[in-house]
Amino acid sequence: MLIRQLNTLTILALFSCSAFATVGGSQTIEVLGYDKTEQKVYLLRHFEDGRGRLPQLYYYQFNQKKTEPKLIEVKSIYINPKTRKVDYDQDGIQFEKDLNQIKKRLQPLTAQNLKGTQLHILKKTVKQVPHIYEPNITMSEYRYQYQISSGQYRSGTQTAVSYKPNLKIHQAFLIPNQPYKMVSTQYLAFPEETGYTTETPVLLRKK
Repeated sequence: MLIRQLNTLTILALFSCSAFATVGGSQTIEVLGYDKTEQKVYLLRHFEDGRGRLPQLYYYQFNQKKTEPKLIEVKSIYINPKTRKVDYDQDGIQFEKDLNQIKKRLQPLTAQNLKGTQLHILKKTVKQVPHIYEPNITMSEYRYQYQISSGQYRSGTQTAVSYKPNLKIHQAFLIPNQPYKMVSTQYLAFPEETGYTTETPVLLRKK
């Protein structure tokens, strides 16, 4: 009886660990392309965790002459036809149809060689914070202020919080007919489990 109970507990523990291991995940950026008519660059943020939510669609709008382009979150293609509310966990059938209609308008962007693109750390602070699972144990938290330059292009000041000193440039694209480049930085933003990275898009303006 004792052996049977121990086996049951062991199985439950293993199942819990297995389920727990699928909770976290990295986030990545996919650049979809440039809409020449509307002067927009579209990108998707993919979530590689156990939730299975739909990727998040964003765009940069470049025809606003008086303001710098900002990253805009799209919600209209996430409306659940049954509830008429934004739903990121619905099946992706309608989402894919709407996304494909957008993709048909886009000019693909070619990834650029990262040689000559530099990340400048303006300020870096490190402090010990409670571990996410073990409050009695601390872990290092790295806070960055940084800029990115690439030839005549330069970004404004950016910020990032990482749990490893691994802030780096991941990809870069030149935006056609615009005085901008777009790059993404990558760093370990989620300390859960073994740690997971995220990507952050950054615009560089030609000076």
